[in-house]
Amino acid sequence: MFDKIISEETRSNIAKRRVNNIKTLFGLPYKQDIEGEDFVVLGVPYDTSVTNRTGCRFGPRAIRNAYGAGRLSYEQDNSYKVANLKGMDMGDIGVVLGYVEETMELIRESVRKVLDAGAVPIVLGGDHLIAYAELKAYSEKYGKVAMVHFDTHEDTWDYGDRIKYNHGTPFRNAIEDDILDTEHSIQVGIRSGGDTYRIKYAQDHGMKVITARELHKIGIKETCRRIKEQVGDAKVFITFDIDFLDPVYAPGTGTPMPGGFSTYEACEIIRNGLAGLDIVGFDLVEVMENYDPAGITAINAVAILKQFVILLSKKKAEQE
Repeated sequence: MFDKIISEETRSNIAKRRVNNIKTLFGLPYKQDIEGEDFVVLGVPYDTSVTNRTGCRFGPRAIRNAYGAGRLSYEQDNSYKVANLKGMDMGDIGVVLGYVEETMELIRESVRKVLDAGAVPIVLGGDHLIAYAELKAYSEKYGKVAMVHFDTHEDTWDYGDRIKYNHGTPFRNAIEDDILDTEHSIQVGIRSGGDTYRIKYAQDHGMKVITARELHKIGIKETCRRIKEQVGDAKVFITFDIDFLDPVYAPGTGTPMPGGFSTYEACEIIRNGLAGLDIVGFDLVEVMENYDPAGITAINAVAILKQFVILLSKKKAEQE
């Protein structure tokens, strides 16, 4: 008798969302054949490179499990014709926990595979070092790319020869390897304090930096204008550390820092500040379900990821 209360539409949605009990982001099809897709979701269950709390290797799982917090609904924005995007979830990349360079190579290969198929990668971390491997793939495909980096931290730490690879060094490594178009890159929401050399390092190499204090002062509209002005027509990679959000909205992360931003503010900046940019890929990193008892962080991560996909939909609609 119970099967009568479940509609065929609901059954269909459940079937799309689960394949052999594999839960996917937004209920996307789970498969490995990426030809003809507009975007591809990849999980990277890796946190060997963290320096504080551990647990973001479970981030991809937490984010996918939070899918039930809301369907991927394009009706959130009726100001444009919705494109019929094709997307899929490839599941998680195989990583080698404890072996940084081997894992970075596996990430690079996986992202490059998506790019070569003509799709946009949406990568779920994992700690923020994974962005370095992603940038390797983007630079191989397109040459140096720009970056819009949402974060509490600059991630341009200098550990000298002691620790070259950790979640605080991805963009210093990218700059040193000359794979990042710093003249068109911008960091947004920085508020980690401490040594100012990290901000100065980014600025000395051409990057713009909008600190959290400055963002609160100038507001969303001016922040969006500055992002667009800095990036211009460059191909750009969007990387979002969940600790950009205030701990009220994202307690489940490795290095939470007060003075951040609401989910609404983040989504408004993404919707307006990134619209029209030539985006080649996205990631969202540092979600830790073991510090997220109510699932708030993962729910807000899904809200941000929805905005990424809506940007792609809008771009495709404008091209048709």
